[in-house]
Amino acid sequence: MRLYGITDEYIRFIRESFPRVYSNKEDERIHTRKYLGAVIEINGFKYYIPLSSPKDKHDYIYTDGKKTIRKSSLIVIRITEGEGDKAELKGTLQIGTMIPVPESELVEYDVNNEQDRRYKELIWSELEFIRKNEDKIIKNARILYNKKKYGSNEKVVQNSLDFQSVERLCNEWIQKKS
Repeated sequence: MRLYGITDEYIRFIRESFPRVYSNKEDERIHTRKYLGAVIEINGFKYYIPLSSPKDKHDYIYTDGKKTIRKSSLIVIRITEGEGDKAELKGTLQIGTMIPVPESELVEYDVNNEQDRRYKELIWSELEFIRKNEDKIIKNARILYNKKKYGSNEKVVQNSLDFQSVERLCNEWIQKKS
């Protein structure tokens, strides 16, 4: 698996209908950083699973004053490095907000060209985790996609994007561009 960005124009188009889709933060970027993620194939579409930075509120549990990384779930895979008490949360893959993207709007991200050394190390750690856990990522994404498609009442499924509606927008974009 490789990491990709998405063109600003396509993100703006999708966010008009789905504001929960992660923003490219065009006005807030540091260096060339933008929305990065992994790409898999589902239902004939390239699906982009965004990476996100860890958030205390969502990614940790506090028990007796001790901060512990939450377990991964169907909609969020937590990217960790190390084991047990030494585990460090590097980021998350947000399967619940994955979106279909035309290949023409995907921009491959070359980690080697990253100028910020700390950010480059972080991305390498995340990429290594993603490659080691590729089967689990694909499995979770397909399970979530199918549960959403067939109307599961599970709360986590209900809170995910409506993938089929986003697919229609993706097809609309393709038609508009051709």
